[in-house]
Amino acid sequence: MNESHSKSQTTFEDLPNEMFYEIFDYLDAIHLFRSFSNLNTRVQNLLGNSSLLLKVNISSMSKSNFEDYKKDIILPCKHRIISVNISNPFVVDIMFRPVRLASQLPRLKTMILDNIKSKYLCNILKHLASLRNLSSLVLIPIDHYRNTDEIYQCIFRLPVLKYCKISLKTHYRDDLLPIATNITSSIEHLVIQHSFYLKDLNALLSYVPHVRRLKFHSFHGSHSNEQEIFSCSSSKLTHLSINLKSVSFDQFELMTQTLFRQLDIIHISVDDDRTYLDAKRWENLILSFMPRLRVFDFQHIDVIKNIAVDIQSIHEPLLKQFESSFWSQRKWFFHYQFYSENCRKKVILHSVNLYRRKQYTINRQLTEYVPPRYRKTNMDAVNHVEIEGEKAIMKCVNYFRNATKLTLSQCFGESNFWLRINLKPILPVKRLTTLVINCDYFRLDQLIELLRLAPHVHTLTMNVNSIKYSNRSSFQQNEAFQFVSKTNNITNVTIKERCASANSQLYIDLCPRMQHLAIEGYYRHTVSNIQSILRETKTNIQQLCSICITNVRKSIITALKTMIESEKILDNYSMKLIDYDLYLWW
Repeated sequence: MNESHSKSQTTFEDLPNEMFYEIFDYLDAIHLFRSFSNLNTRVQNLLGNSSLLLKVNISSMSKSNFEDYKKDIILPCKHRIISVNISNPFVVDIMFRPVRLASQLPRLKTMILDNIKSKYLCNILKHLASLRNLSSLVLIPIDHYRNTDEIYQCIFRLPVLKYCKISLKTHYRDDLLPIATNITSSIEHLVIQHSFYLKDLNALLSYVPHVRRLKFHSFHGSHSNEQEIFSCSSSKLTHLSINLKSVSFDQFELMTQTLFRQLDIIHISVDDDRTYLDAKRWENLILSFMPRLRVFDFQHIDVIKNIAVDIQSIHEPLLKQFESSFWSQRKWFFHYQFYSENCRKKVILHSVNLYRRKQYTINRQLTEYVPPRYRKTNMDAVNHVEIEGEKAIMKCVNYFRNATKLTLSQCFGESNFWLRINLKPILPVKRLTTLVINCDYFRLDQLIELLRLAPHVHTLTMNVNSIKYSNRSSFQQNEAFQFVSKTNNITNVTIKERCASANSQLYIDLCPRMQHLAIEGYYRHTVSNIQSILRETKTNIQQLCSICITNVRKSIITALKTMIESEKILDNYSMKLIDYDLYLWW
């Protein structure tokens, strides 16, 4: 029996090549080579096969490890790289040195540059223009950039680009984006995450005649009395998502009549403009100029500063208009909420389709109406839940089974009862990967209990005025604290506290596997605090390889360099100031 059983066993090395390639496809290049390169000769040959395509993903990695990674894997295998994802502000300096390396990735299909300094962008984009497979591009610069036109035109020159998401830190410009003359982009899906202005829309569309999906996270109107003229067509545009800022309904109607006749799906969000609550006007606009529309996903937020106003009596007649046969026949139903916060009242009207969105806020001061047929709302699309206070938990009747991010804000009581009893019926706590505490005060024992219940959290943000605990030594000896410290998987820690300097040691003890730390720098003793943290990298936090210090002055750079070099705490490090944030990497 034992002999028969042993013969039926298959070792990992005996798996067929096809199964190895399936496993390899889930891993980025560094994990792939680290995990398999020393297995055996056969697997080494599979890794060396030119048909094995590689993904490069660089976020939390030490400087020396990256330099080895570039020398040993990236450069020898550059002809096999199909995607590059960089979110470390230092890496672009080294990755594309010399910059022509960007043009030597012939199979590259996807490029994601997050936290990149804007001064590198145009030069890199010009070298990417020679690539014939680059179809997806994401650009998120870390600093402000003035000449947005130059960036746009470099992007639009990429020959086979289909998807582009761009998020620039920009200032308002008086000059206009020029109309395209000899540049036509192949982009079909465009996402603009920074502020975009109505005056530039006509020019933008002249560059992207093939665009099918268009998304604006912040679309600003014109304060001029002159009527915009839209001469560029967008006949292929079928999906529009737009967050309107100071765009009158008159301006939006004109855009629709000229540009949006082919729309199948529209997502609209608008604040503080009740003219958008005219249901009859919407009916006429849709019937006349959007006849193909299948999905109308609408959100309107009205903030009323006079707390004495009876908002329900004002808004309910407007909201009832959206219950006519026109809306019900199309199965476009609406949900509205009334609630108070910070001495003002807020009214939110939104489509039931809103529940396909990613974030949901649970508020204790909430009165809401949901059409009867949608009382059991599907929350499967929600991955980020924010809970505004302990009392809000008691009112929640929904379960967010796919939530991986939790934000706790406002006030939570002294007891841990809400953690053990009330939180679990709302979301799968064990599946959480990101935790944000955004409260004035929060108890350390509650944080410990929350992390014990959520062992897969890798990103922790503490935005509190004070975290309450008796003293450090008593908590270090606490059994629950020791258990969480030994078992948690937290690698990214952000501390936004007034007492961050005093509490940084607490987070070092709690999160010994942290790789990246962001900390406020506007308080005194910044240099001595960073000195203490860096000393701990020799013992308690050996995986830490980068620190971001926010809100600092230029003078701190010299003081930090002097401290580091005089004590020889770090050997091979880089430091740079971007806007008012200082980055340190080693």
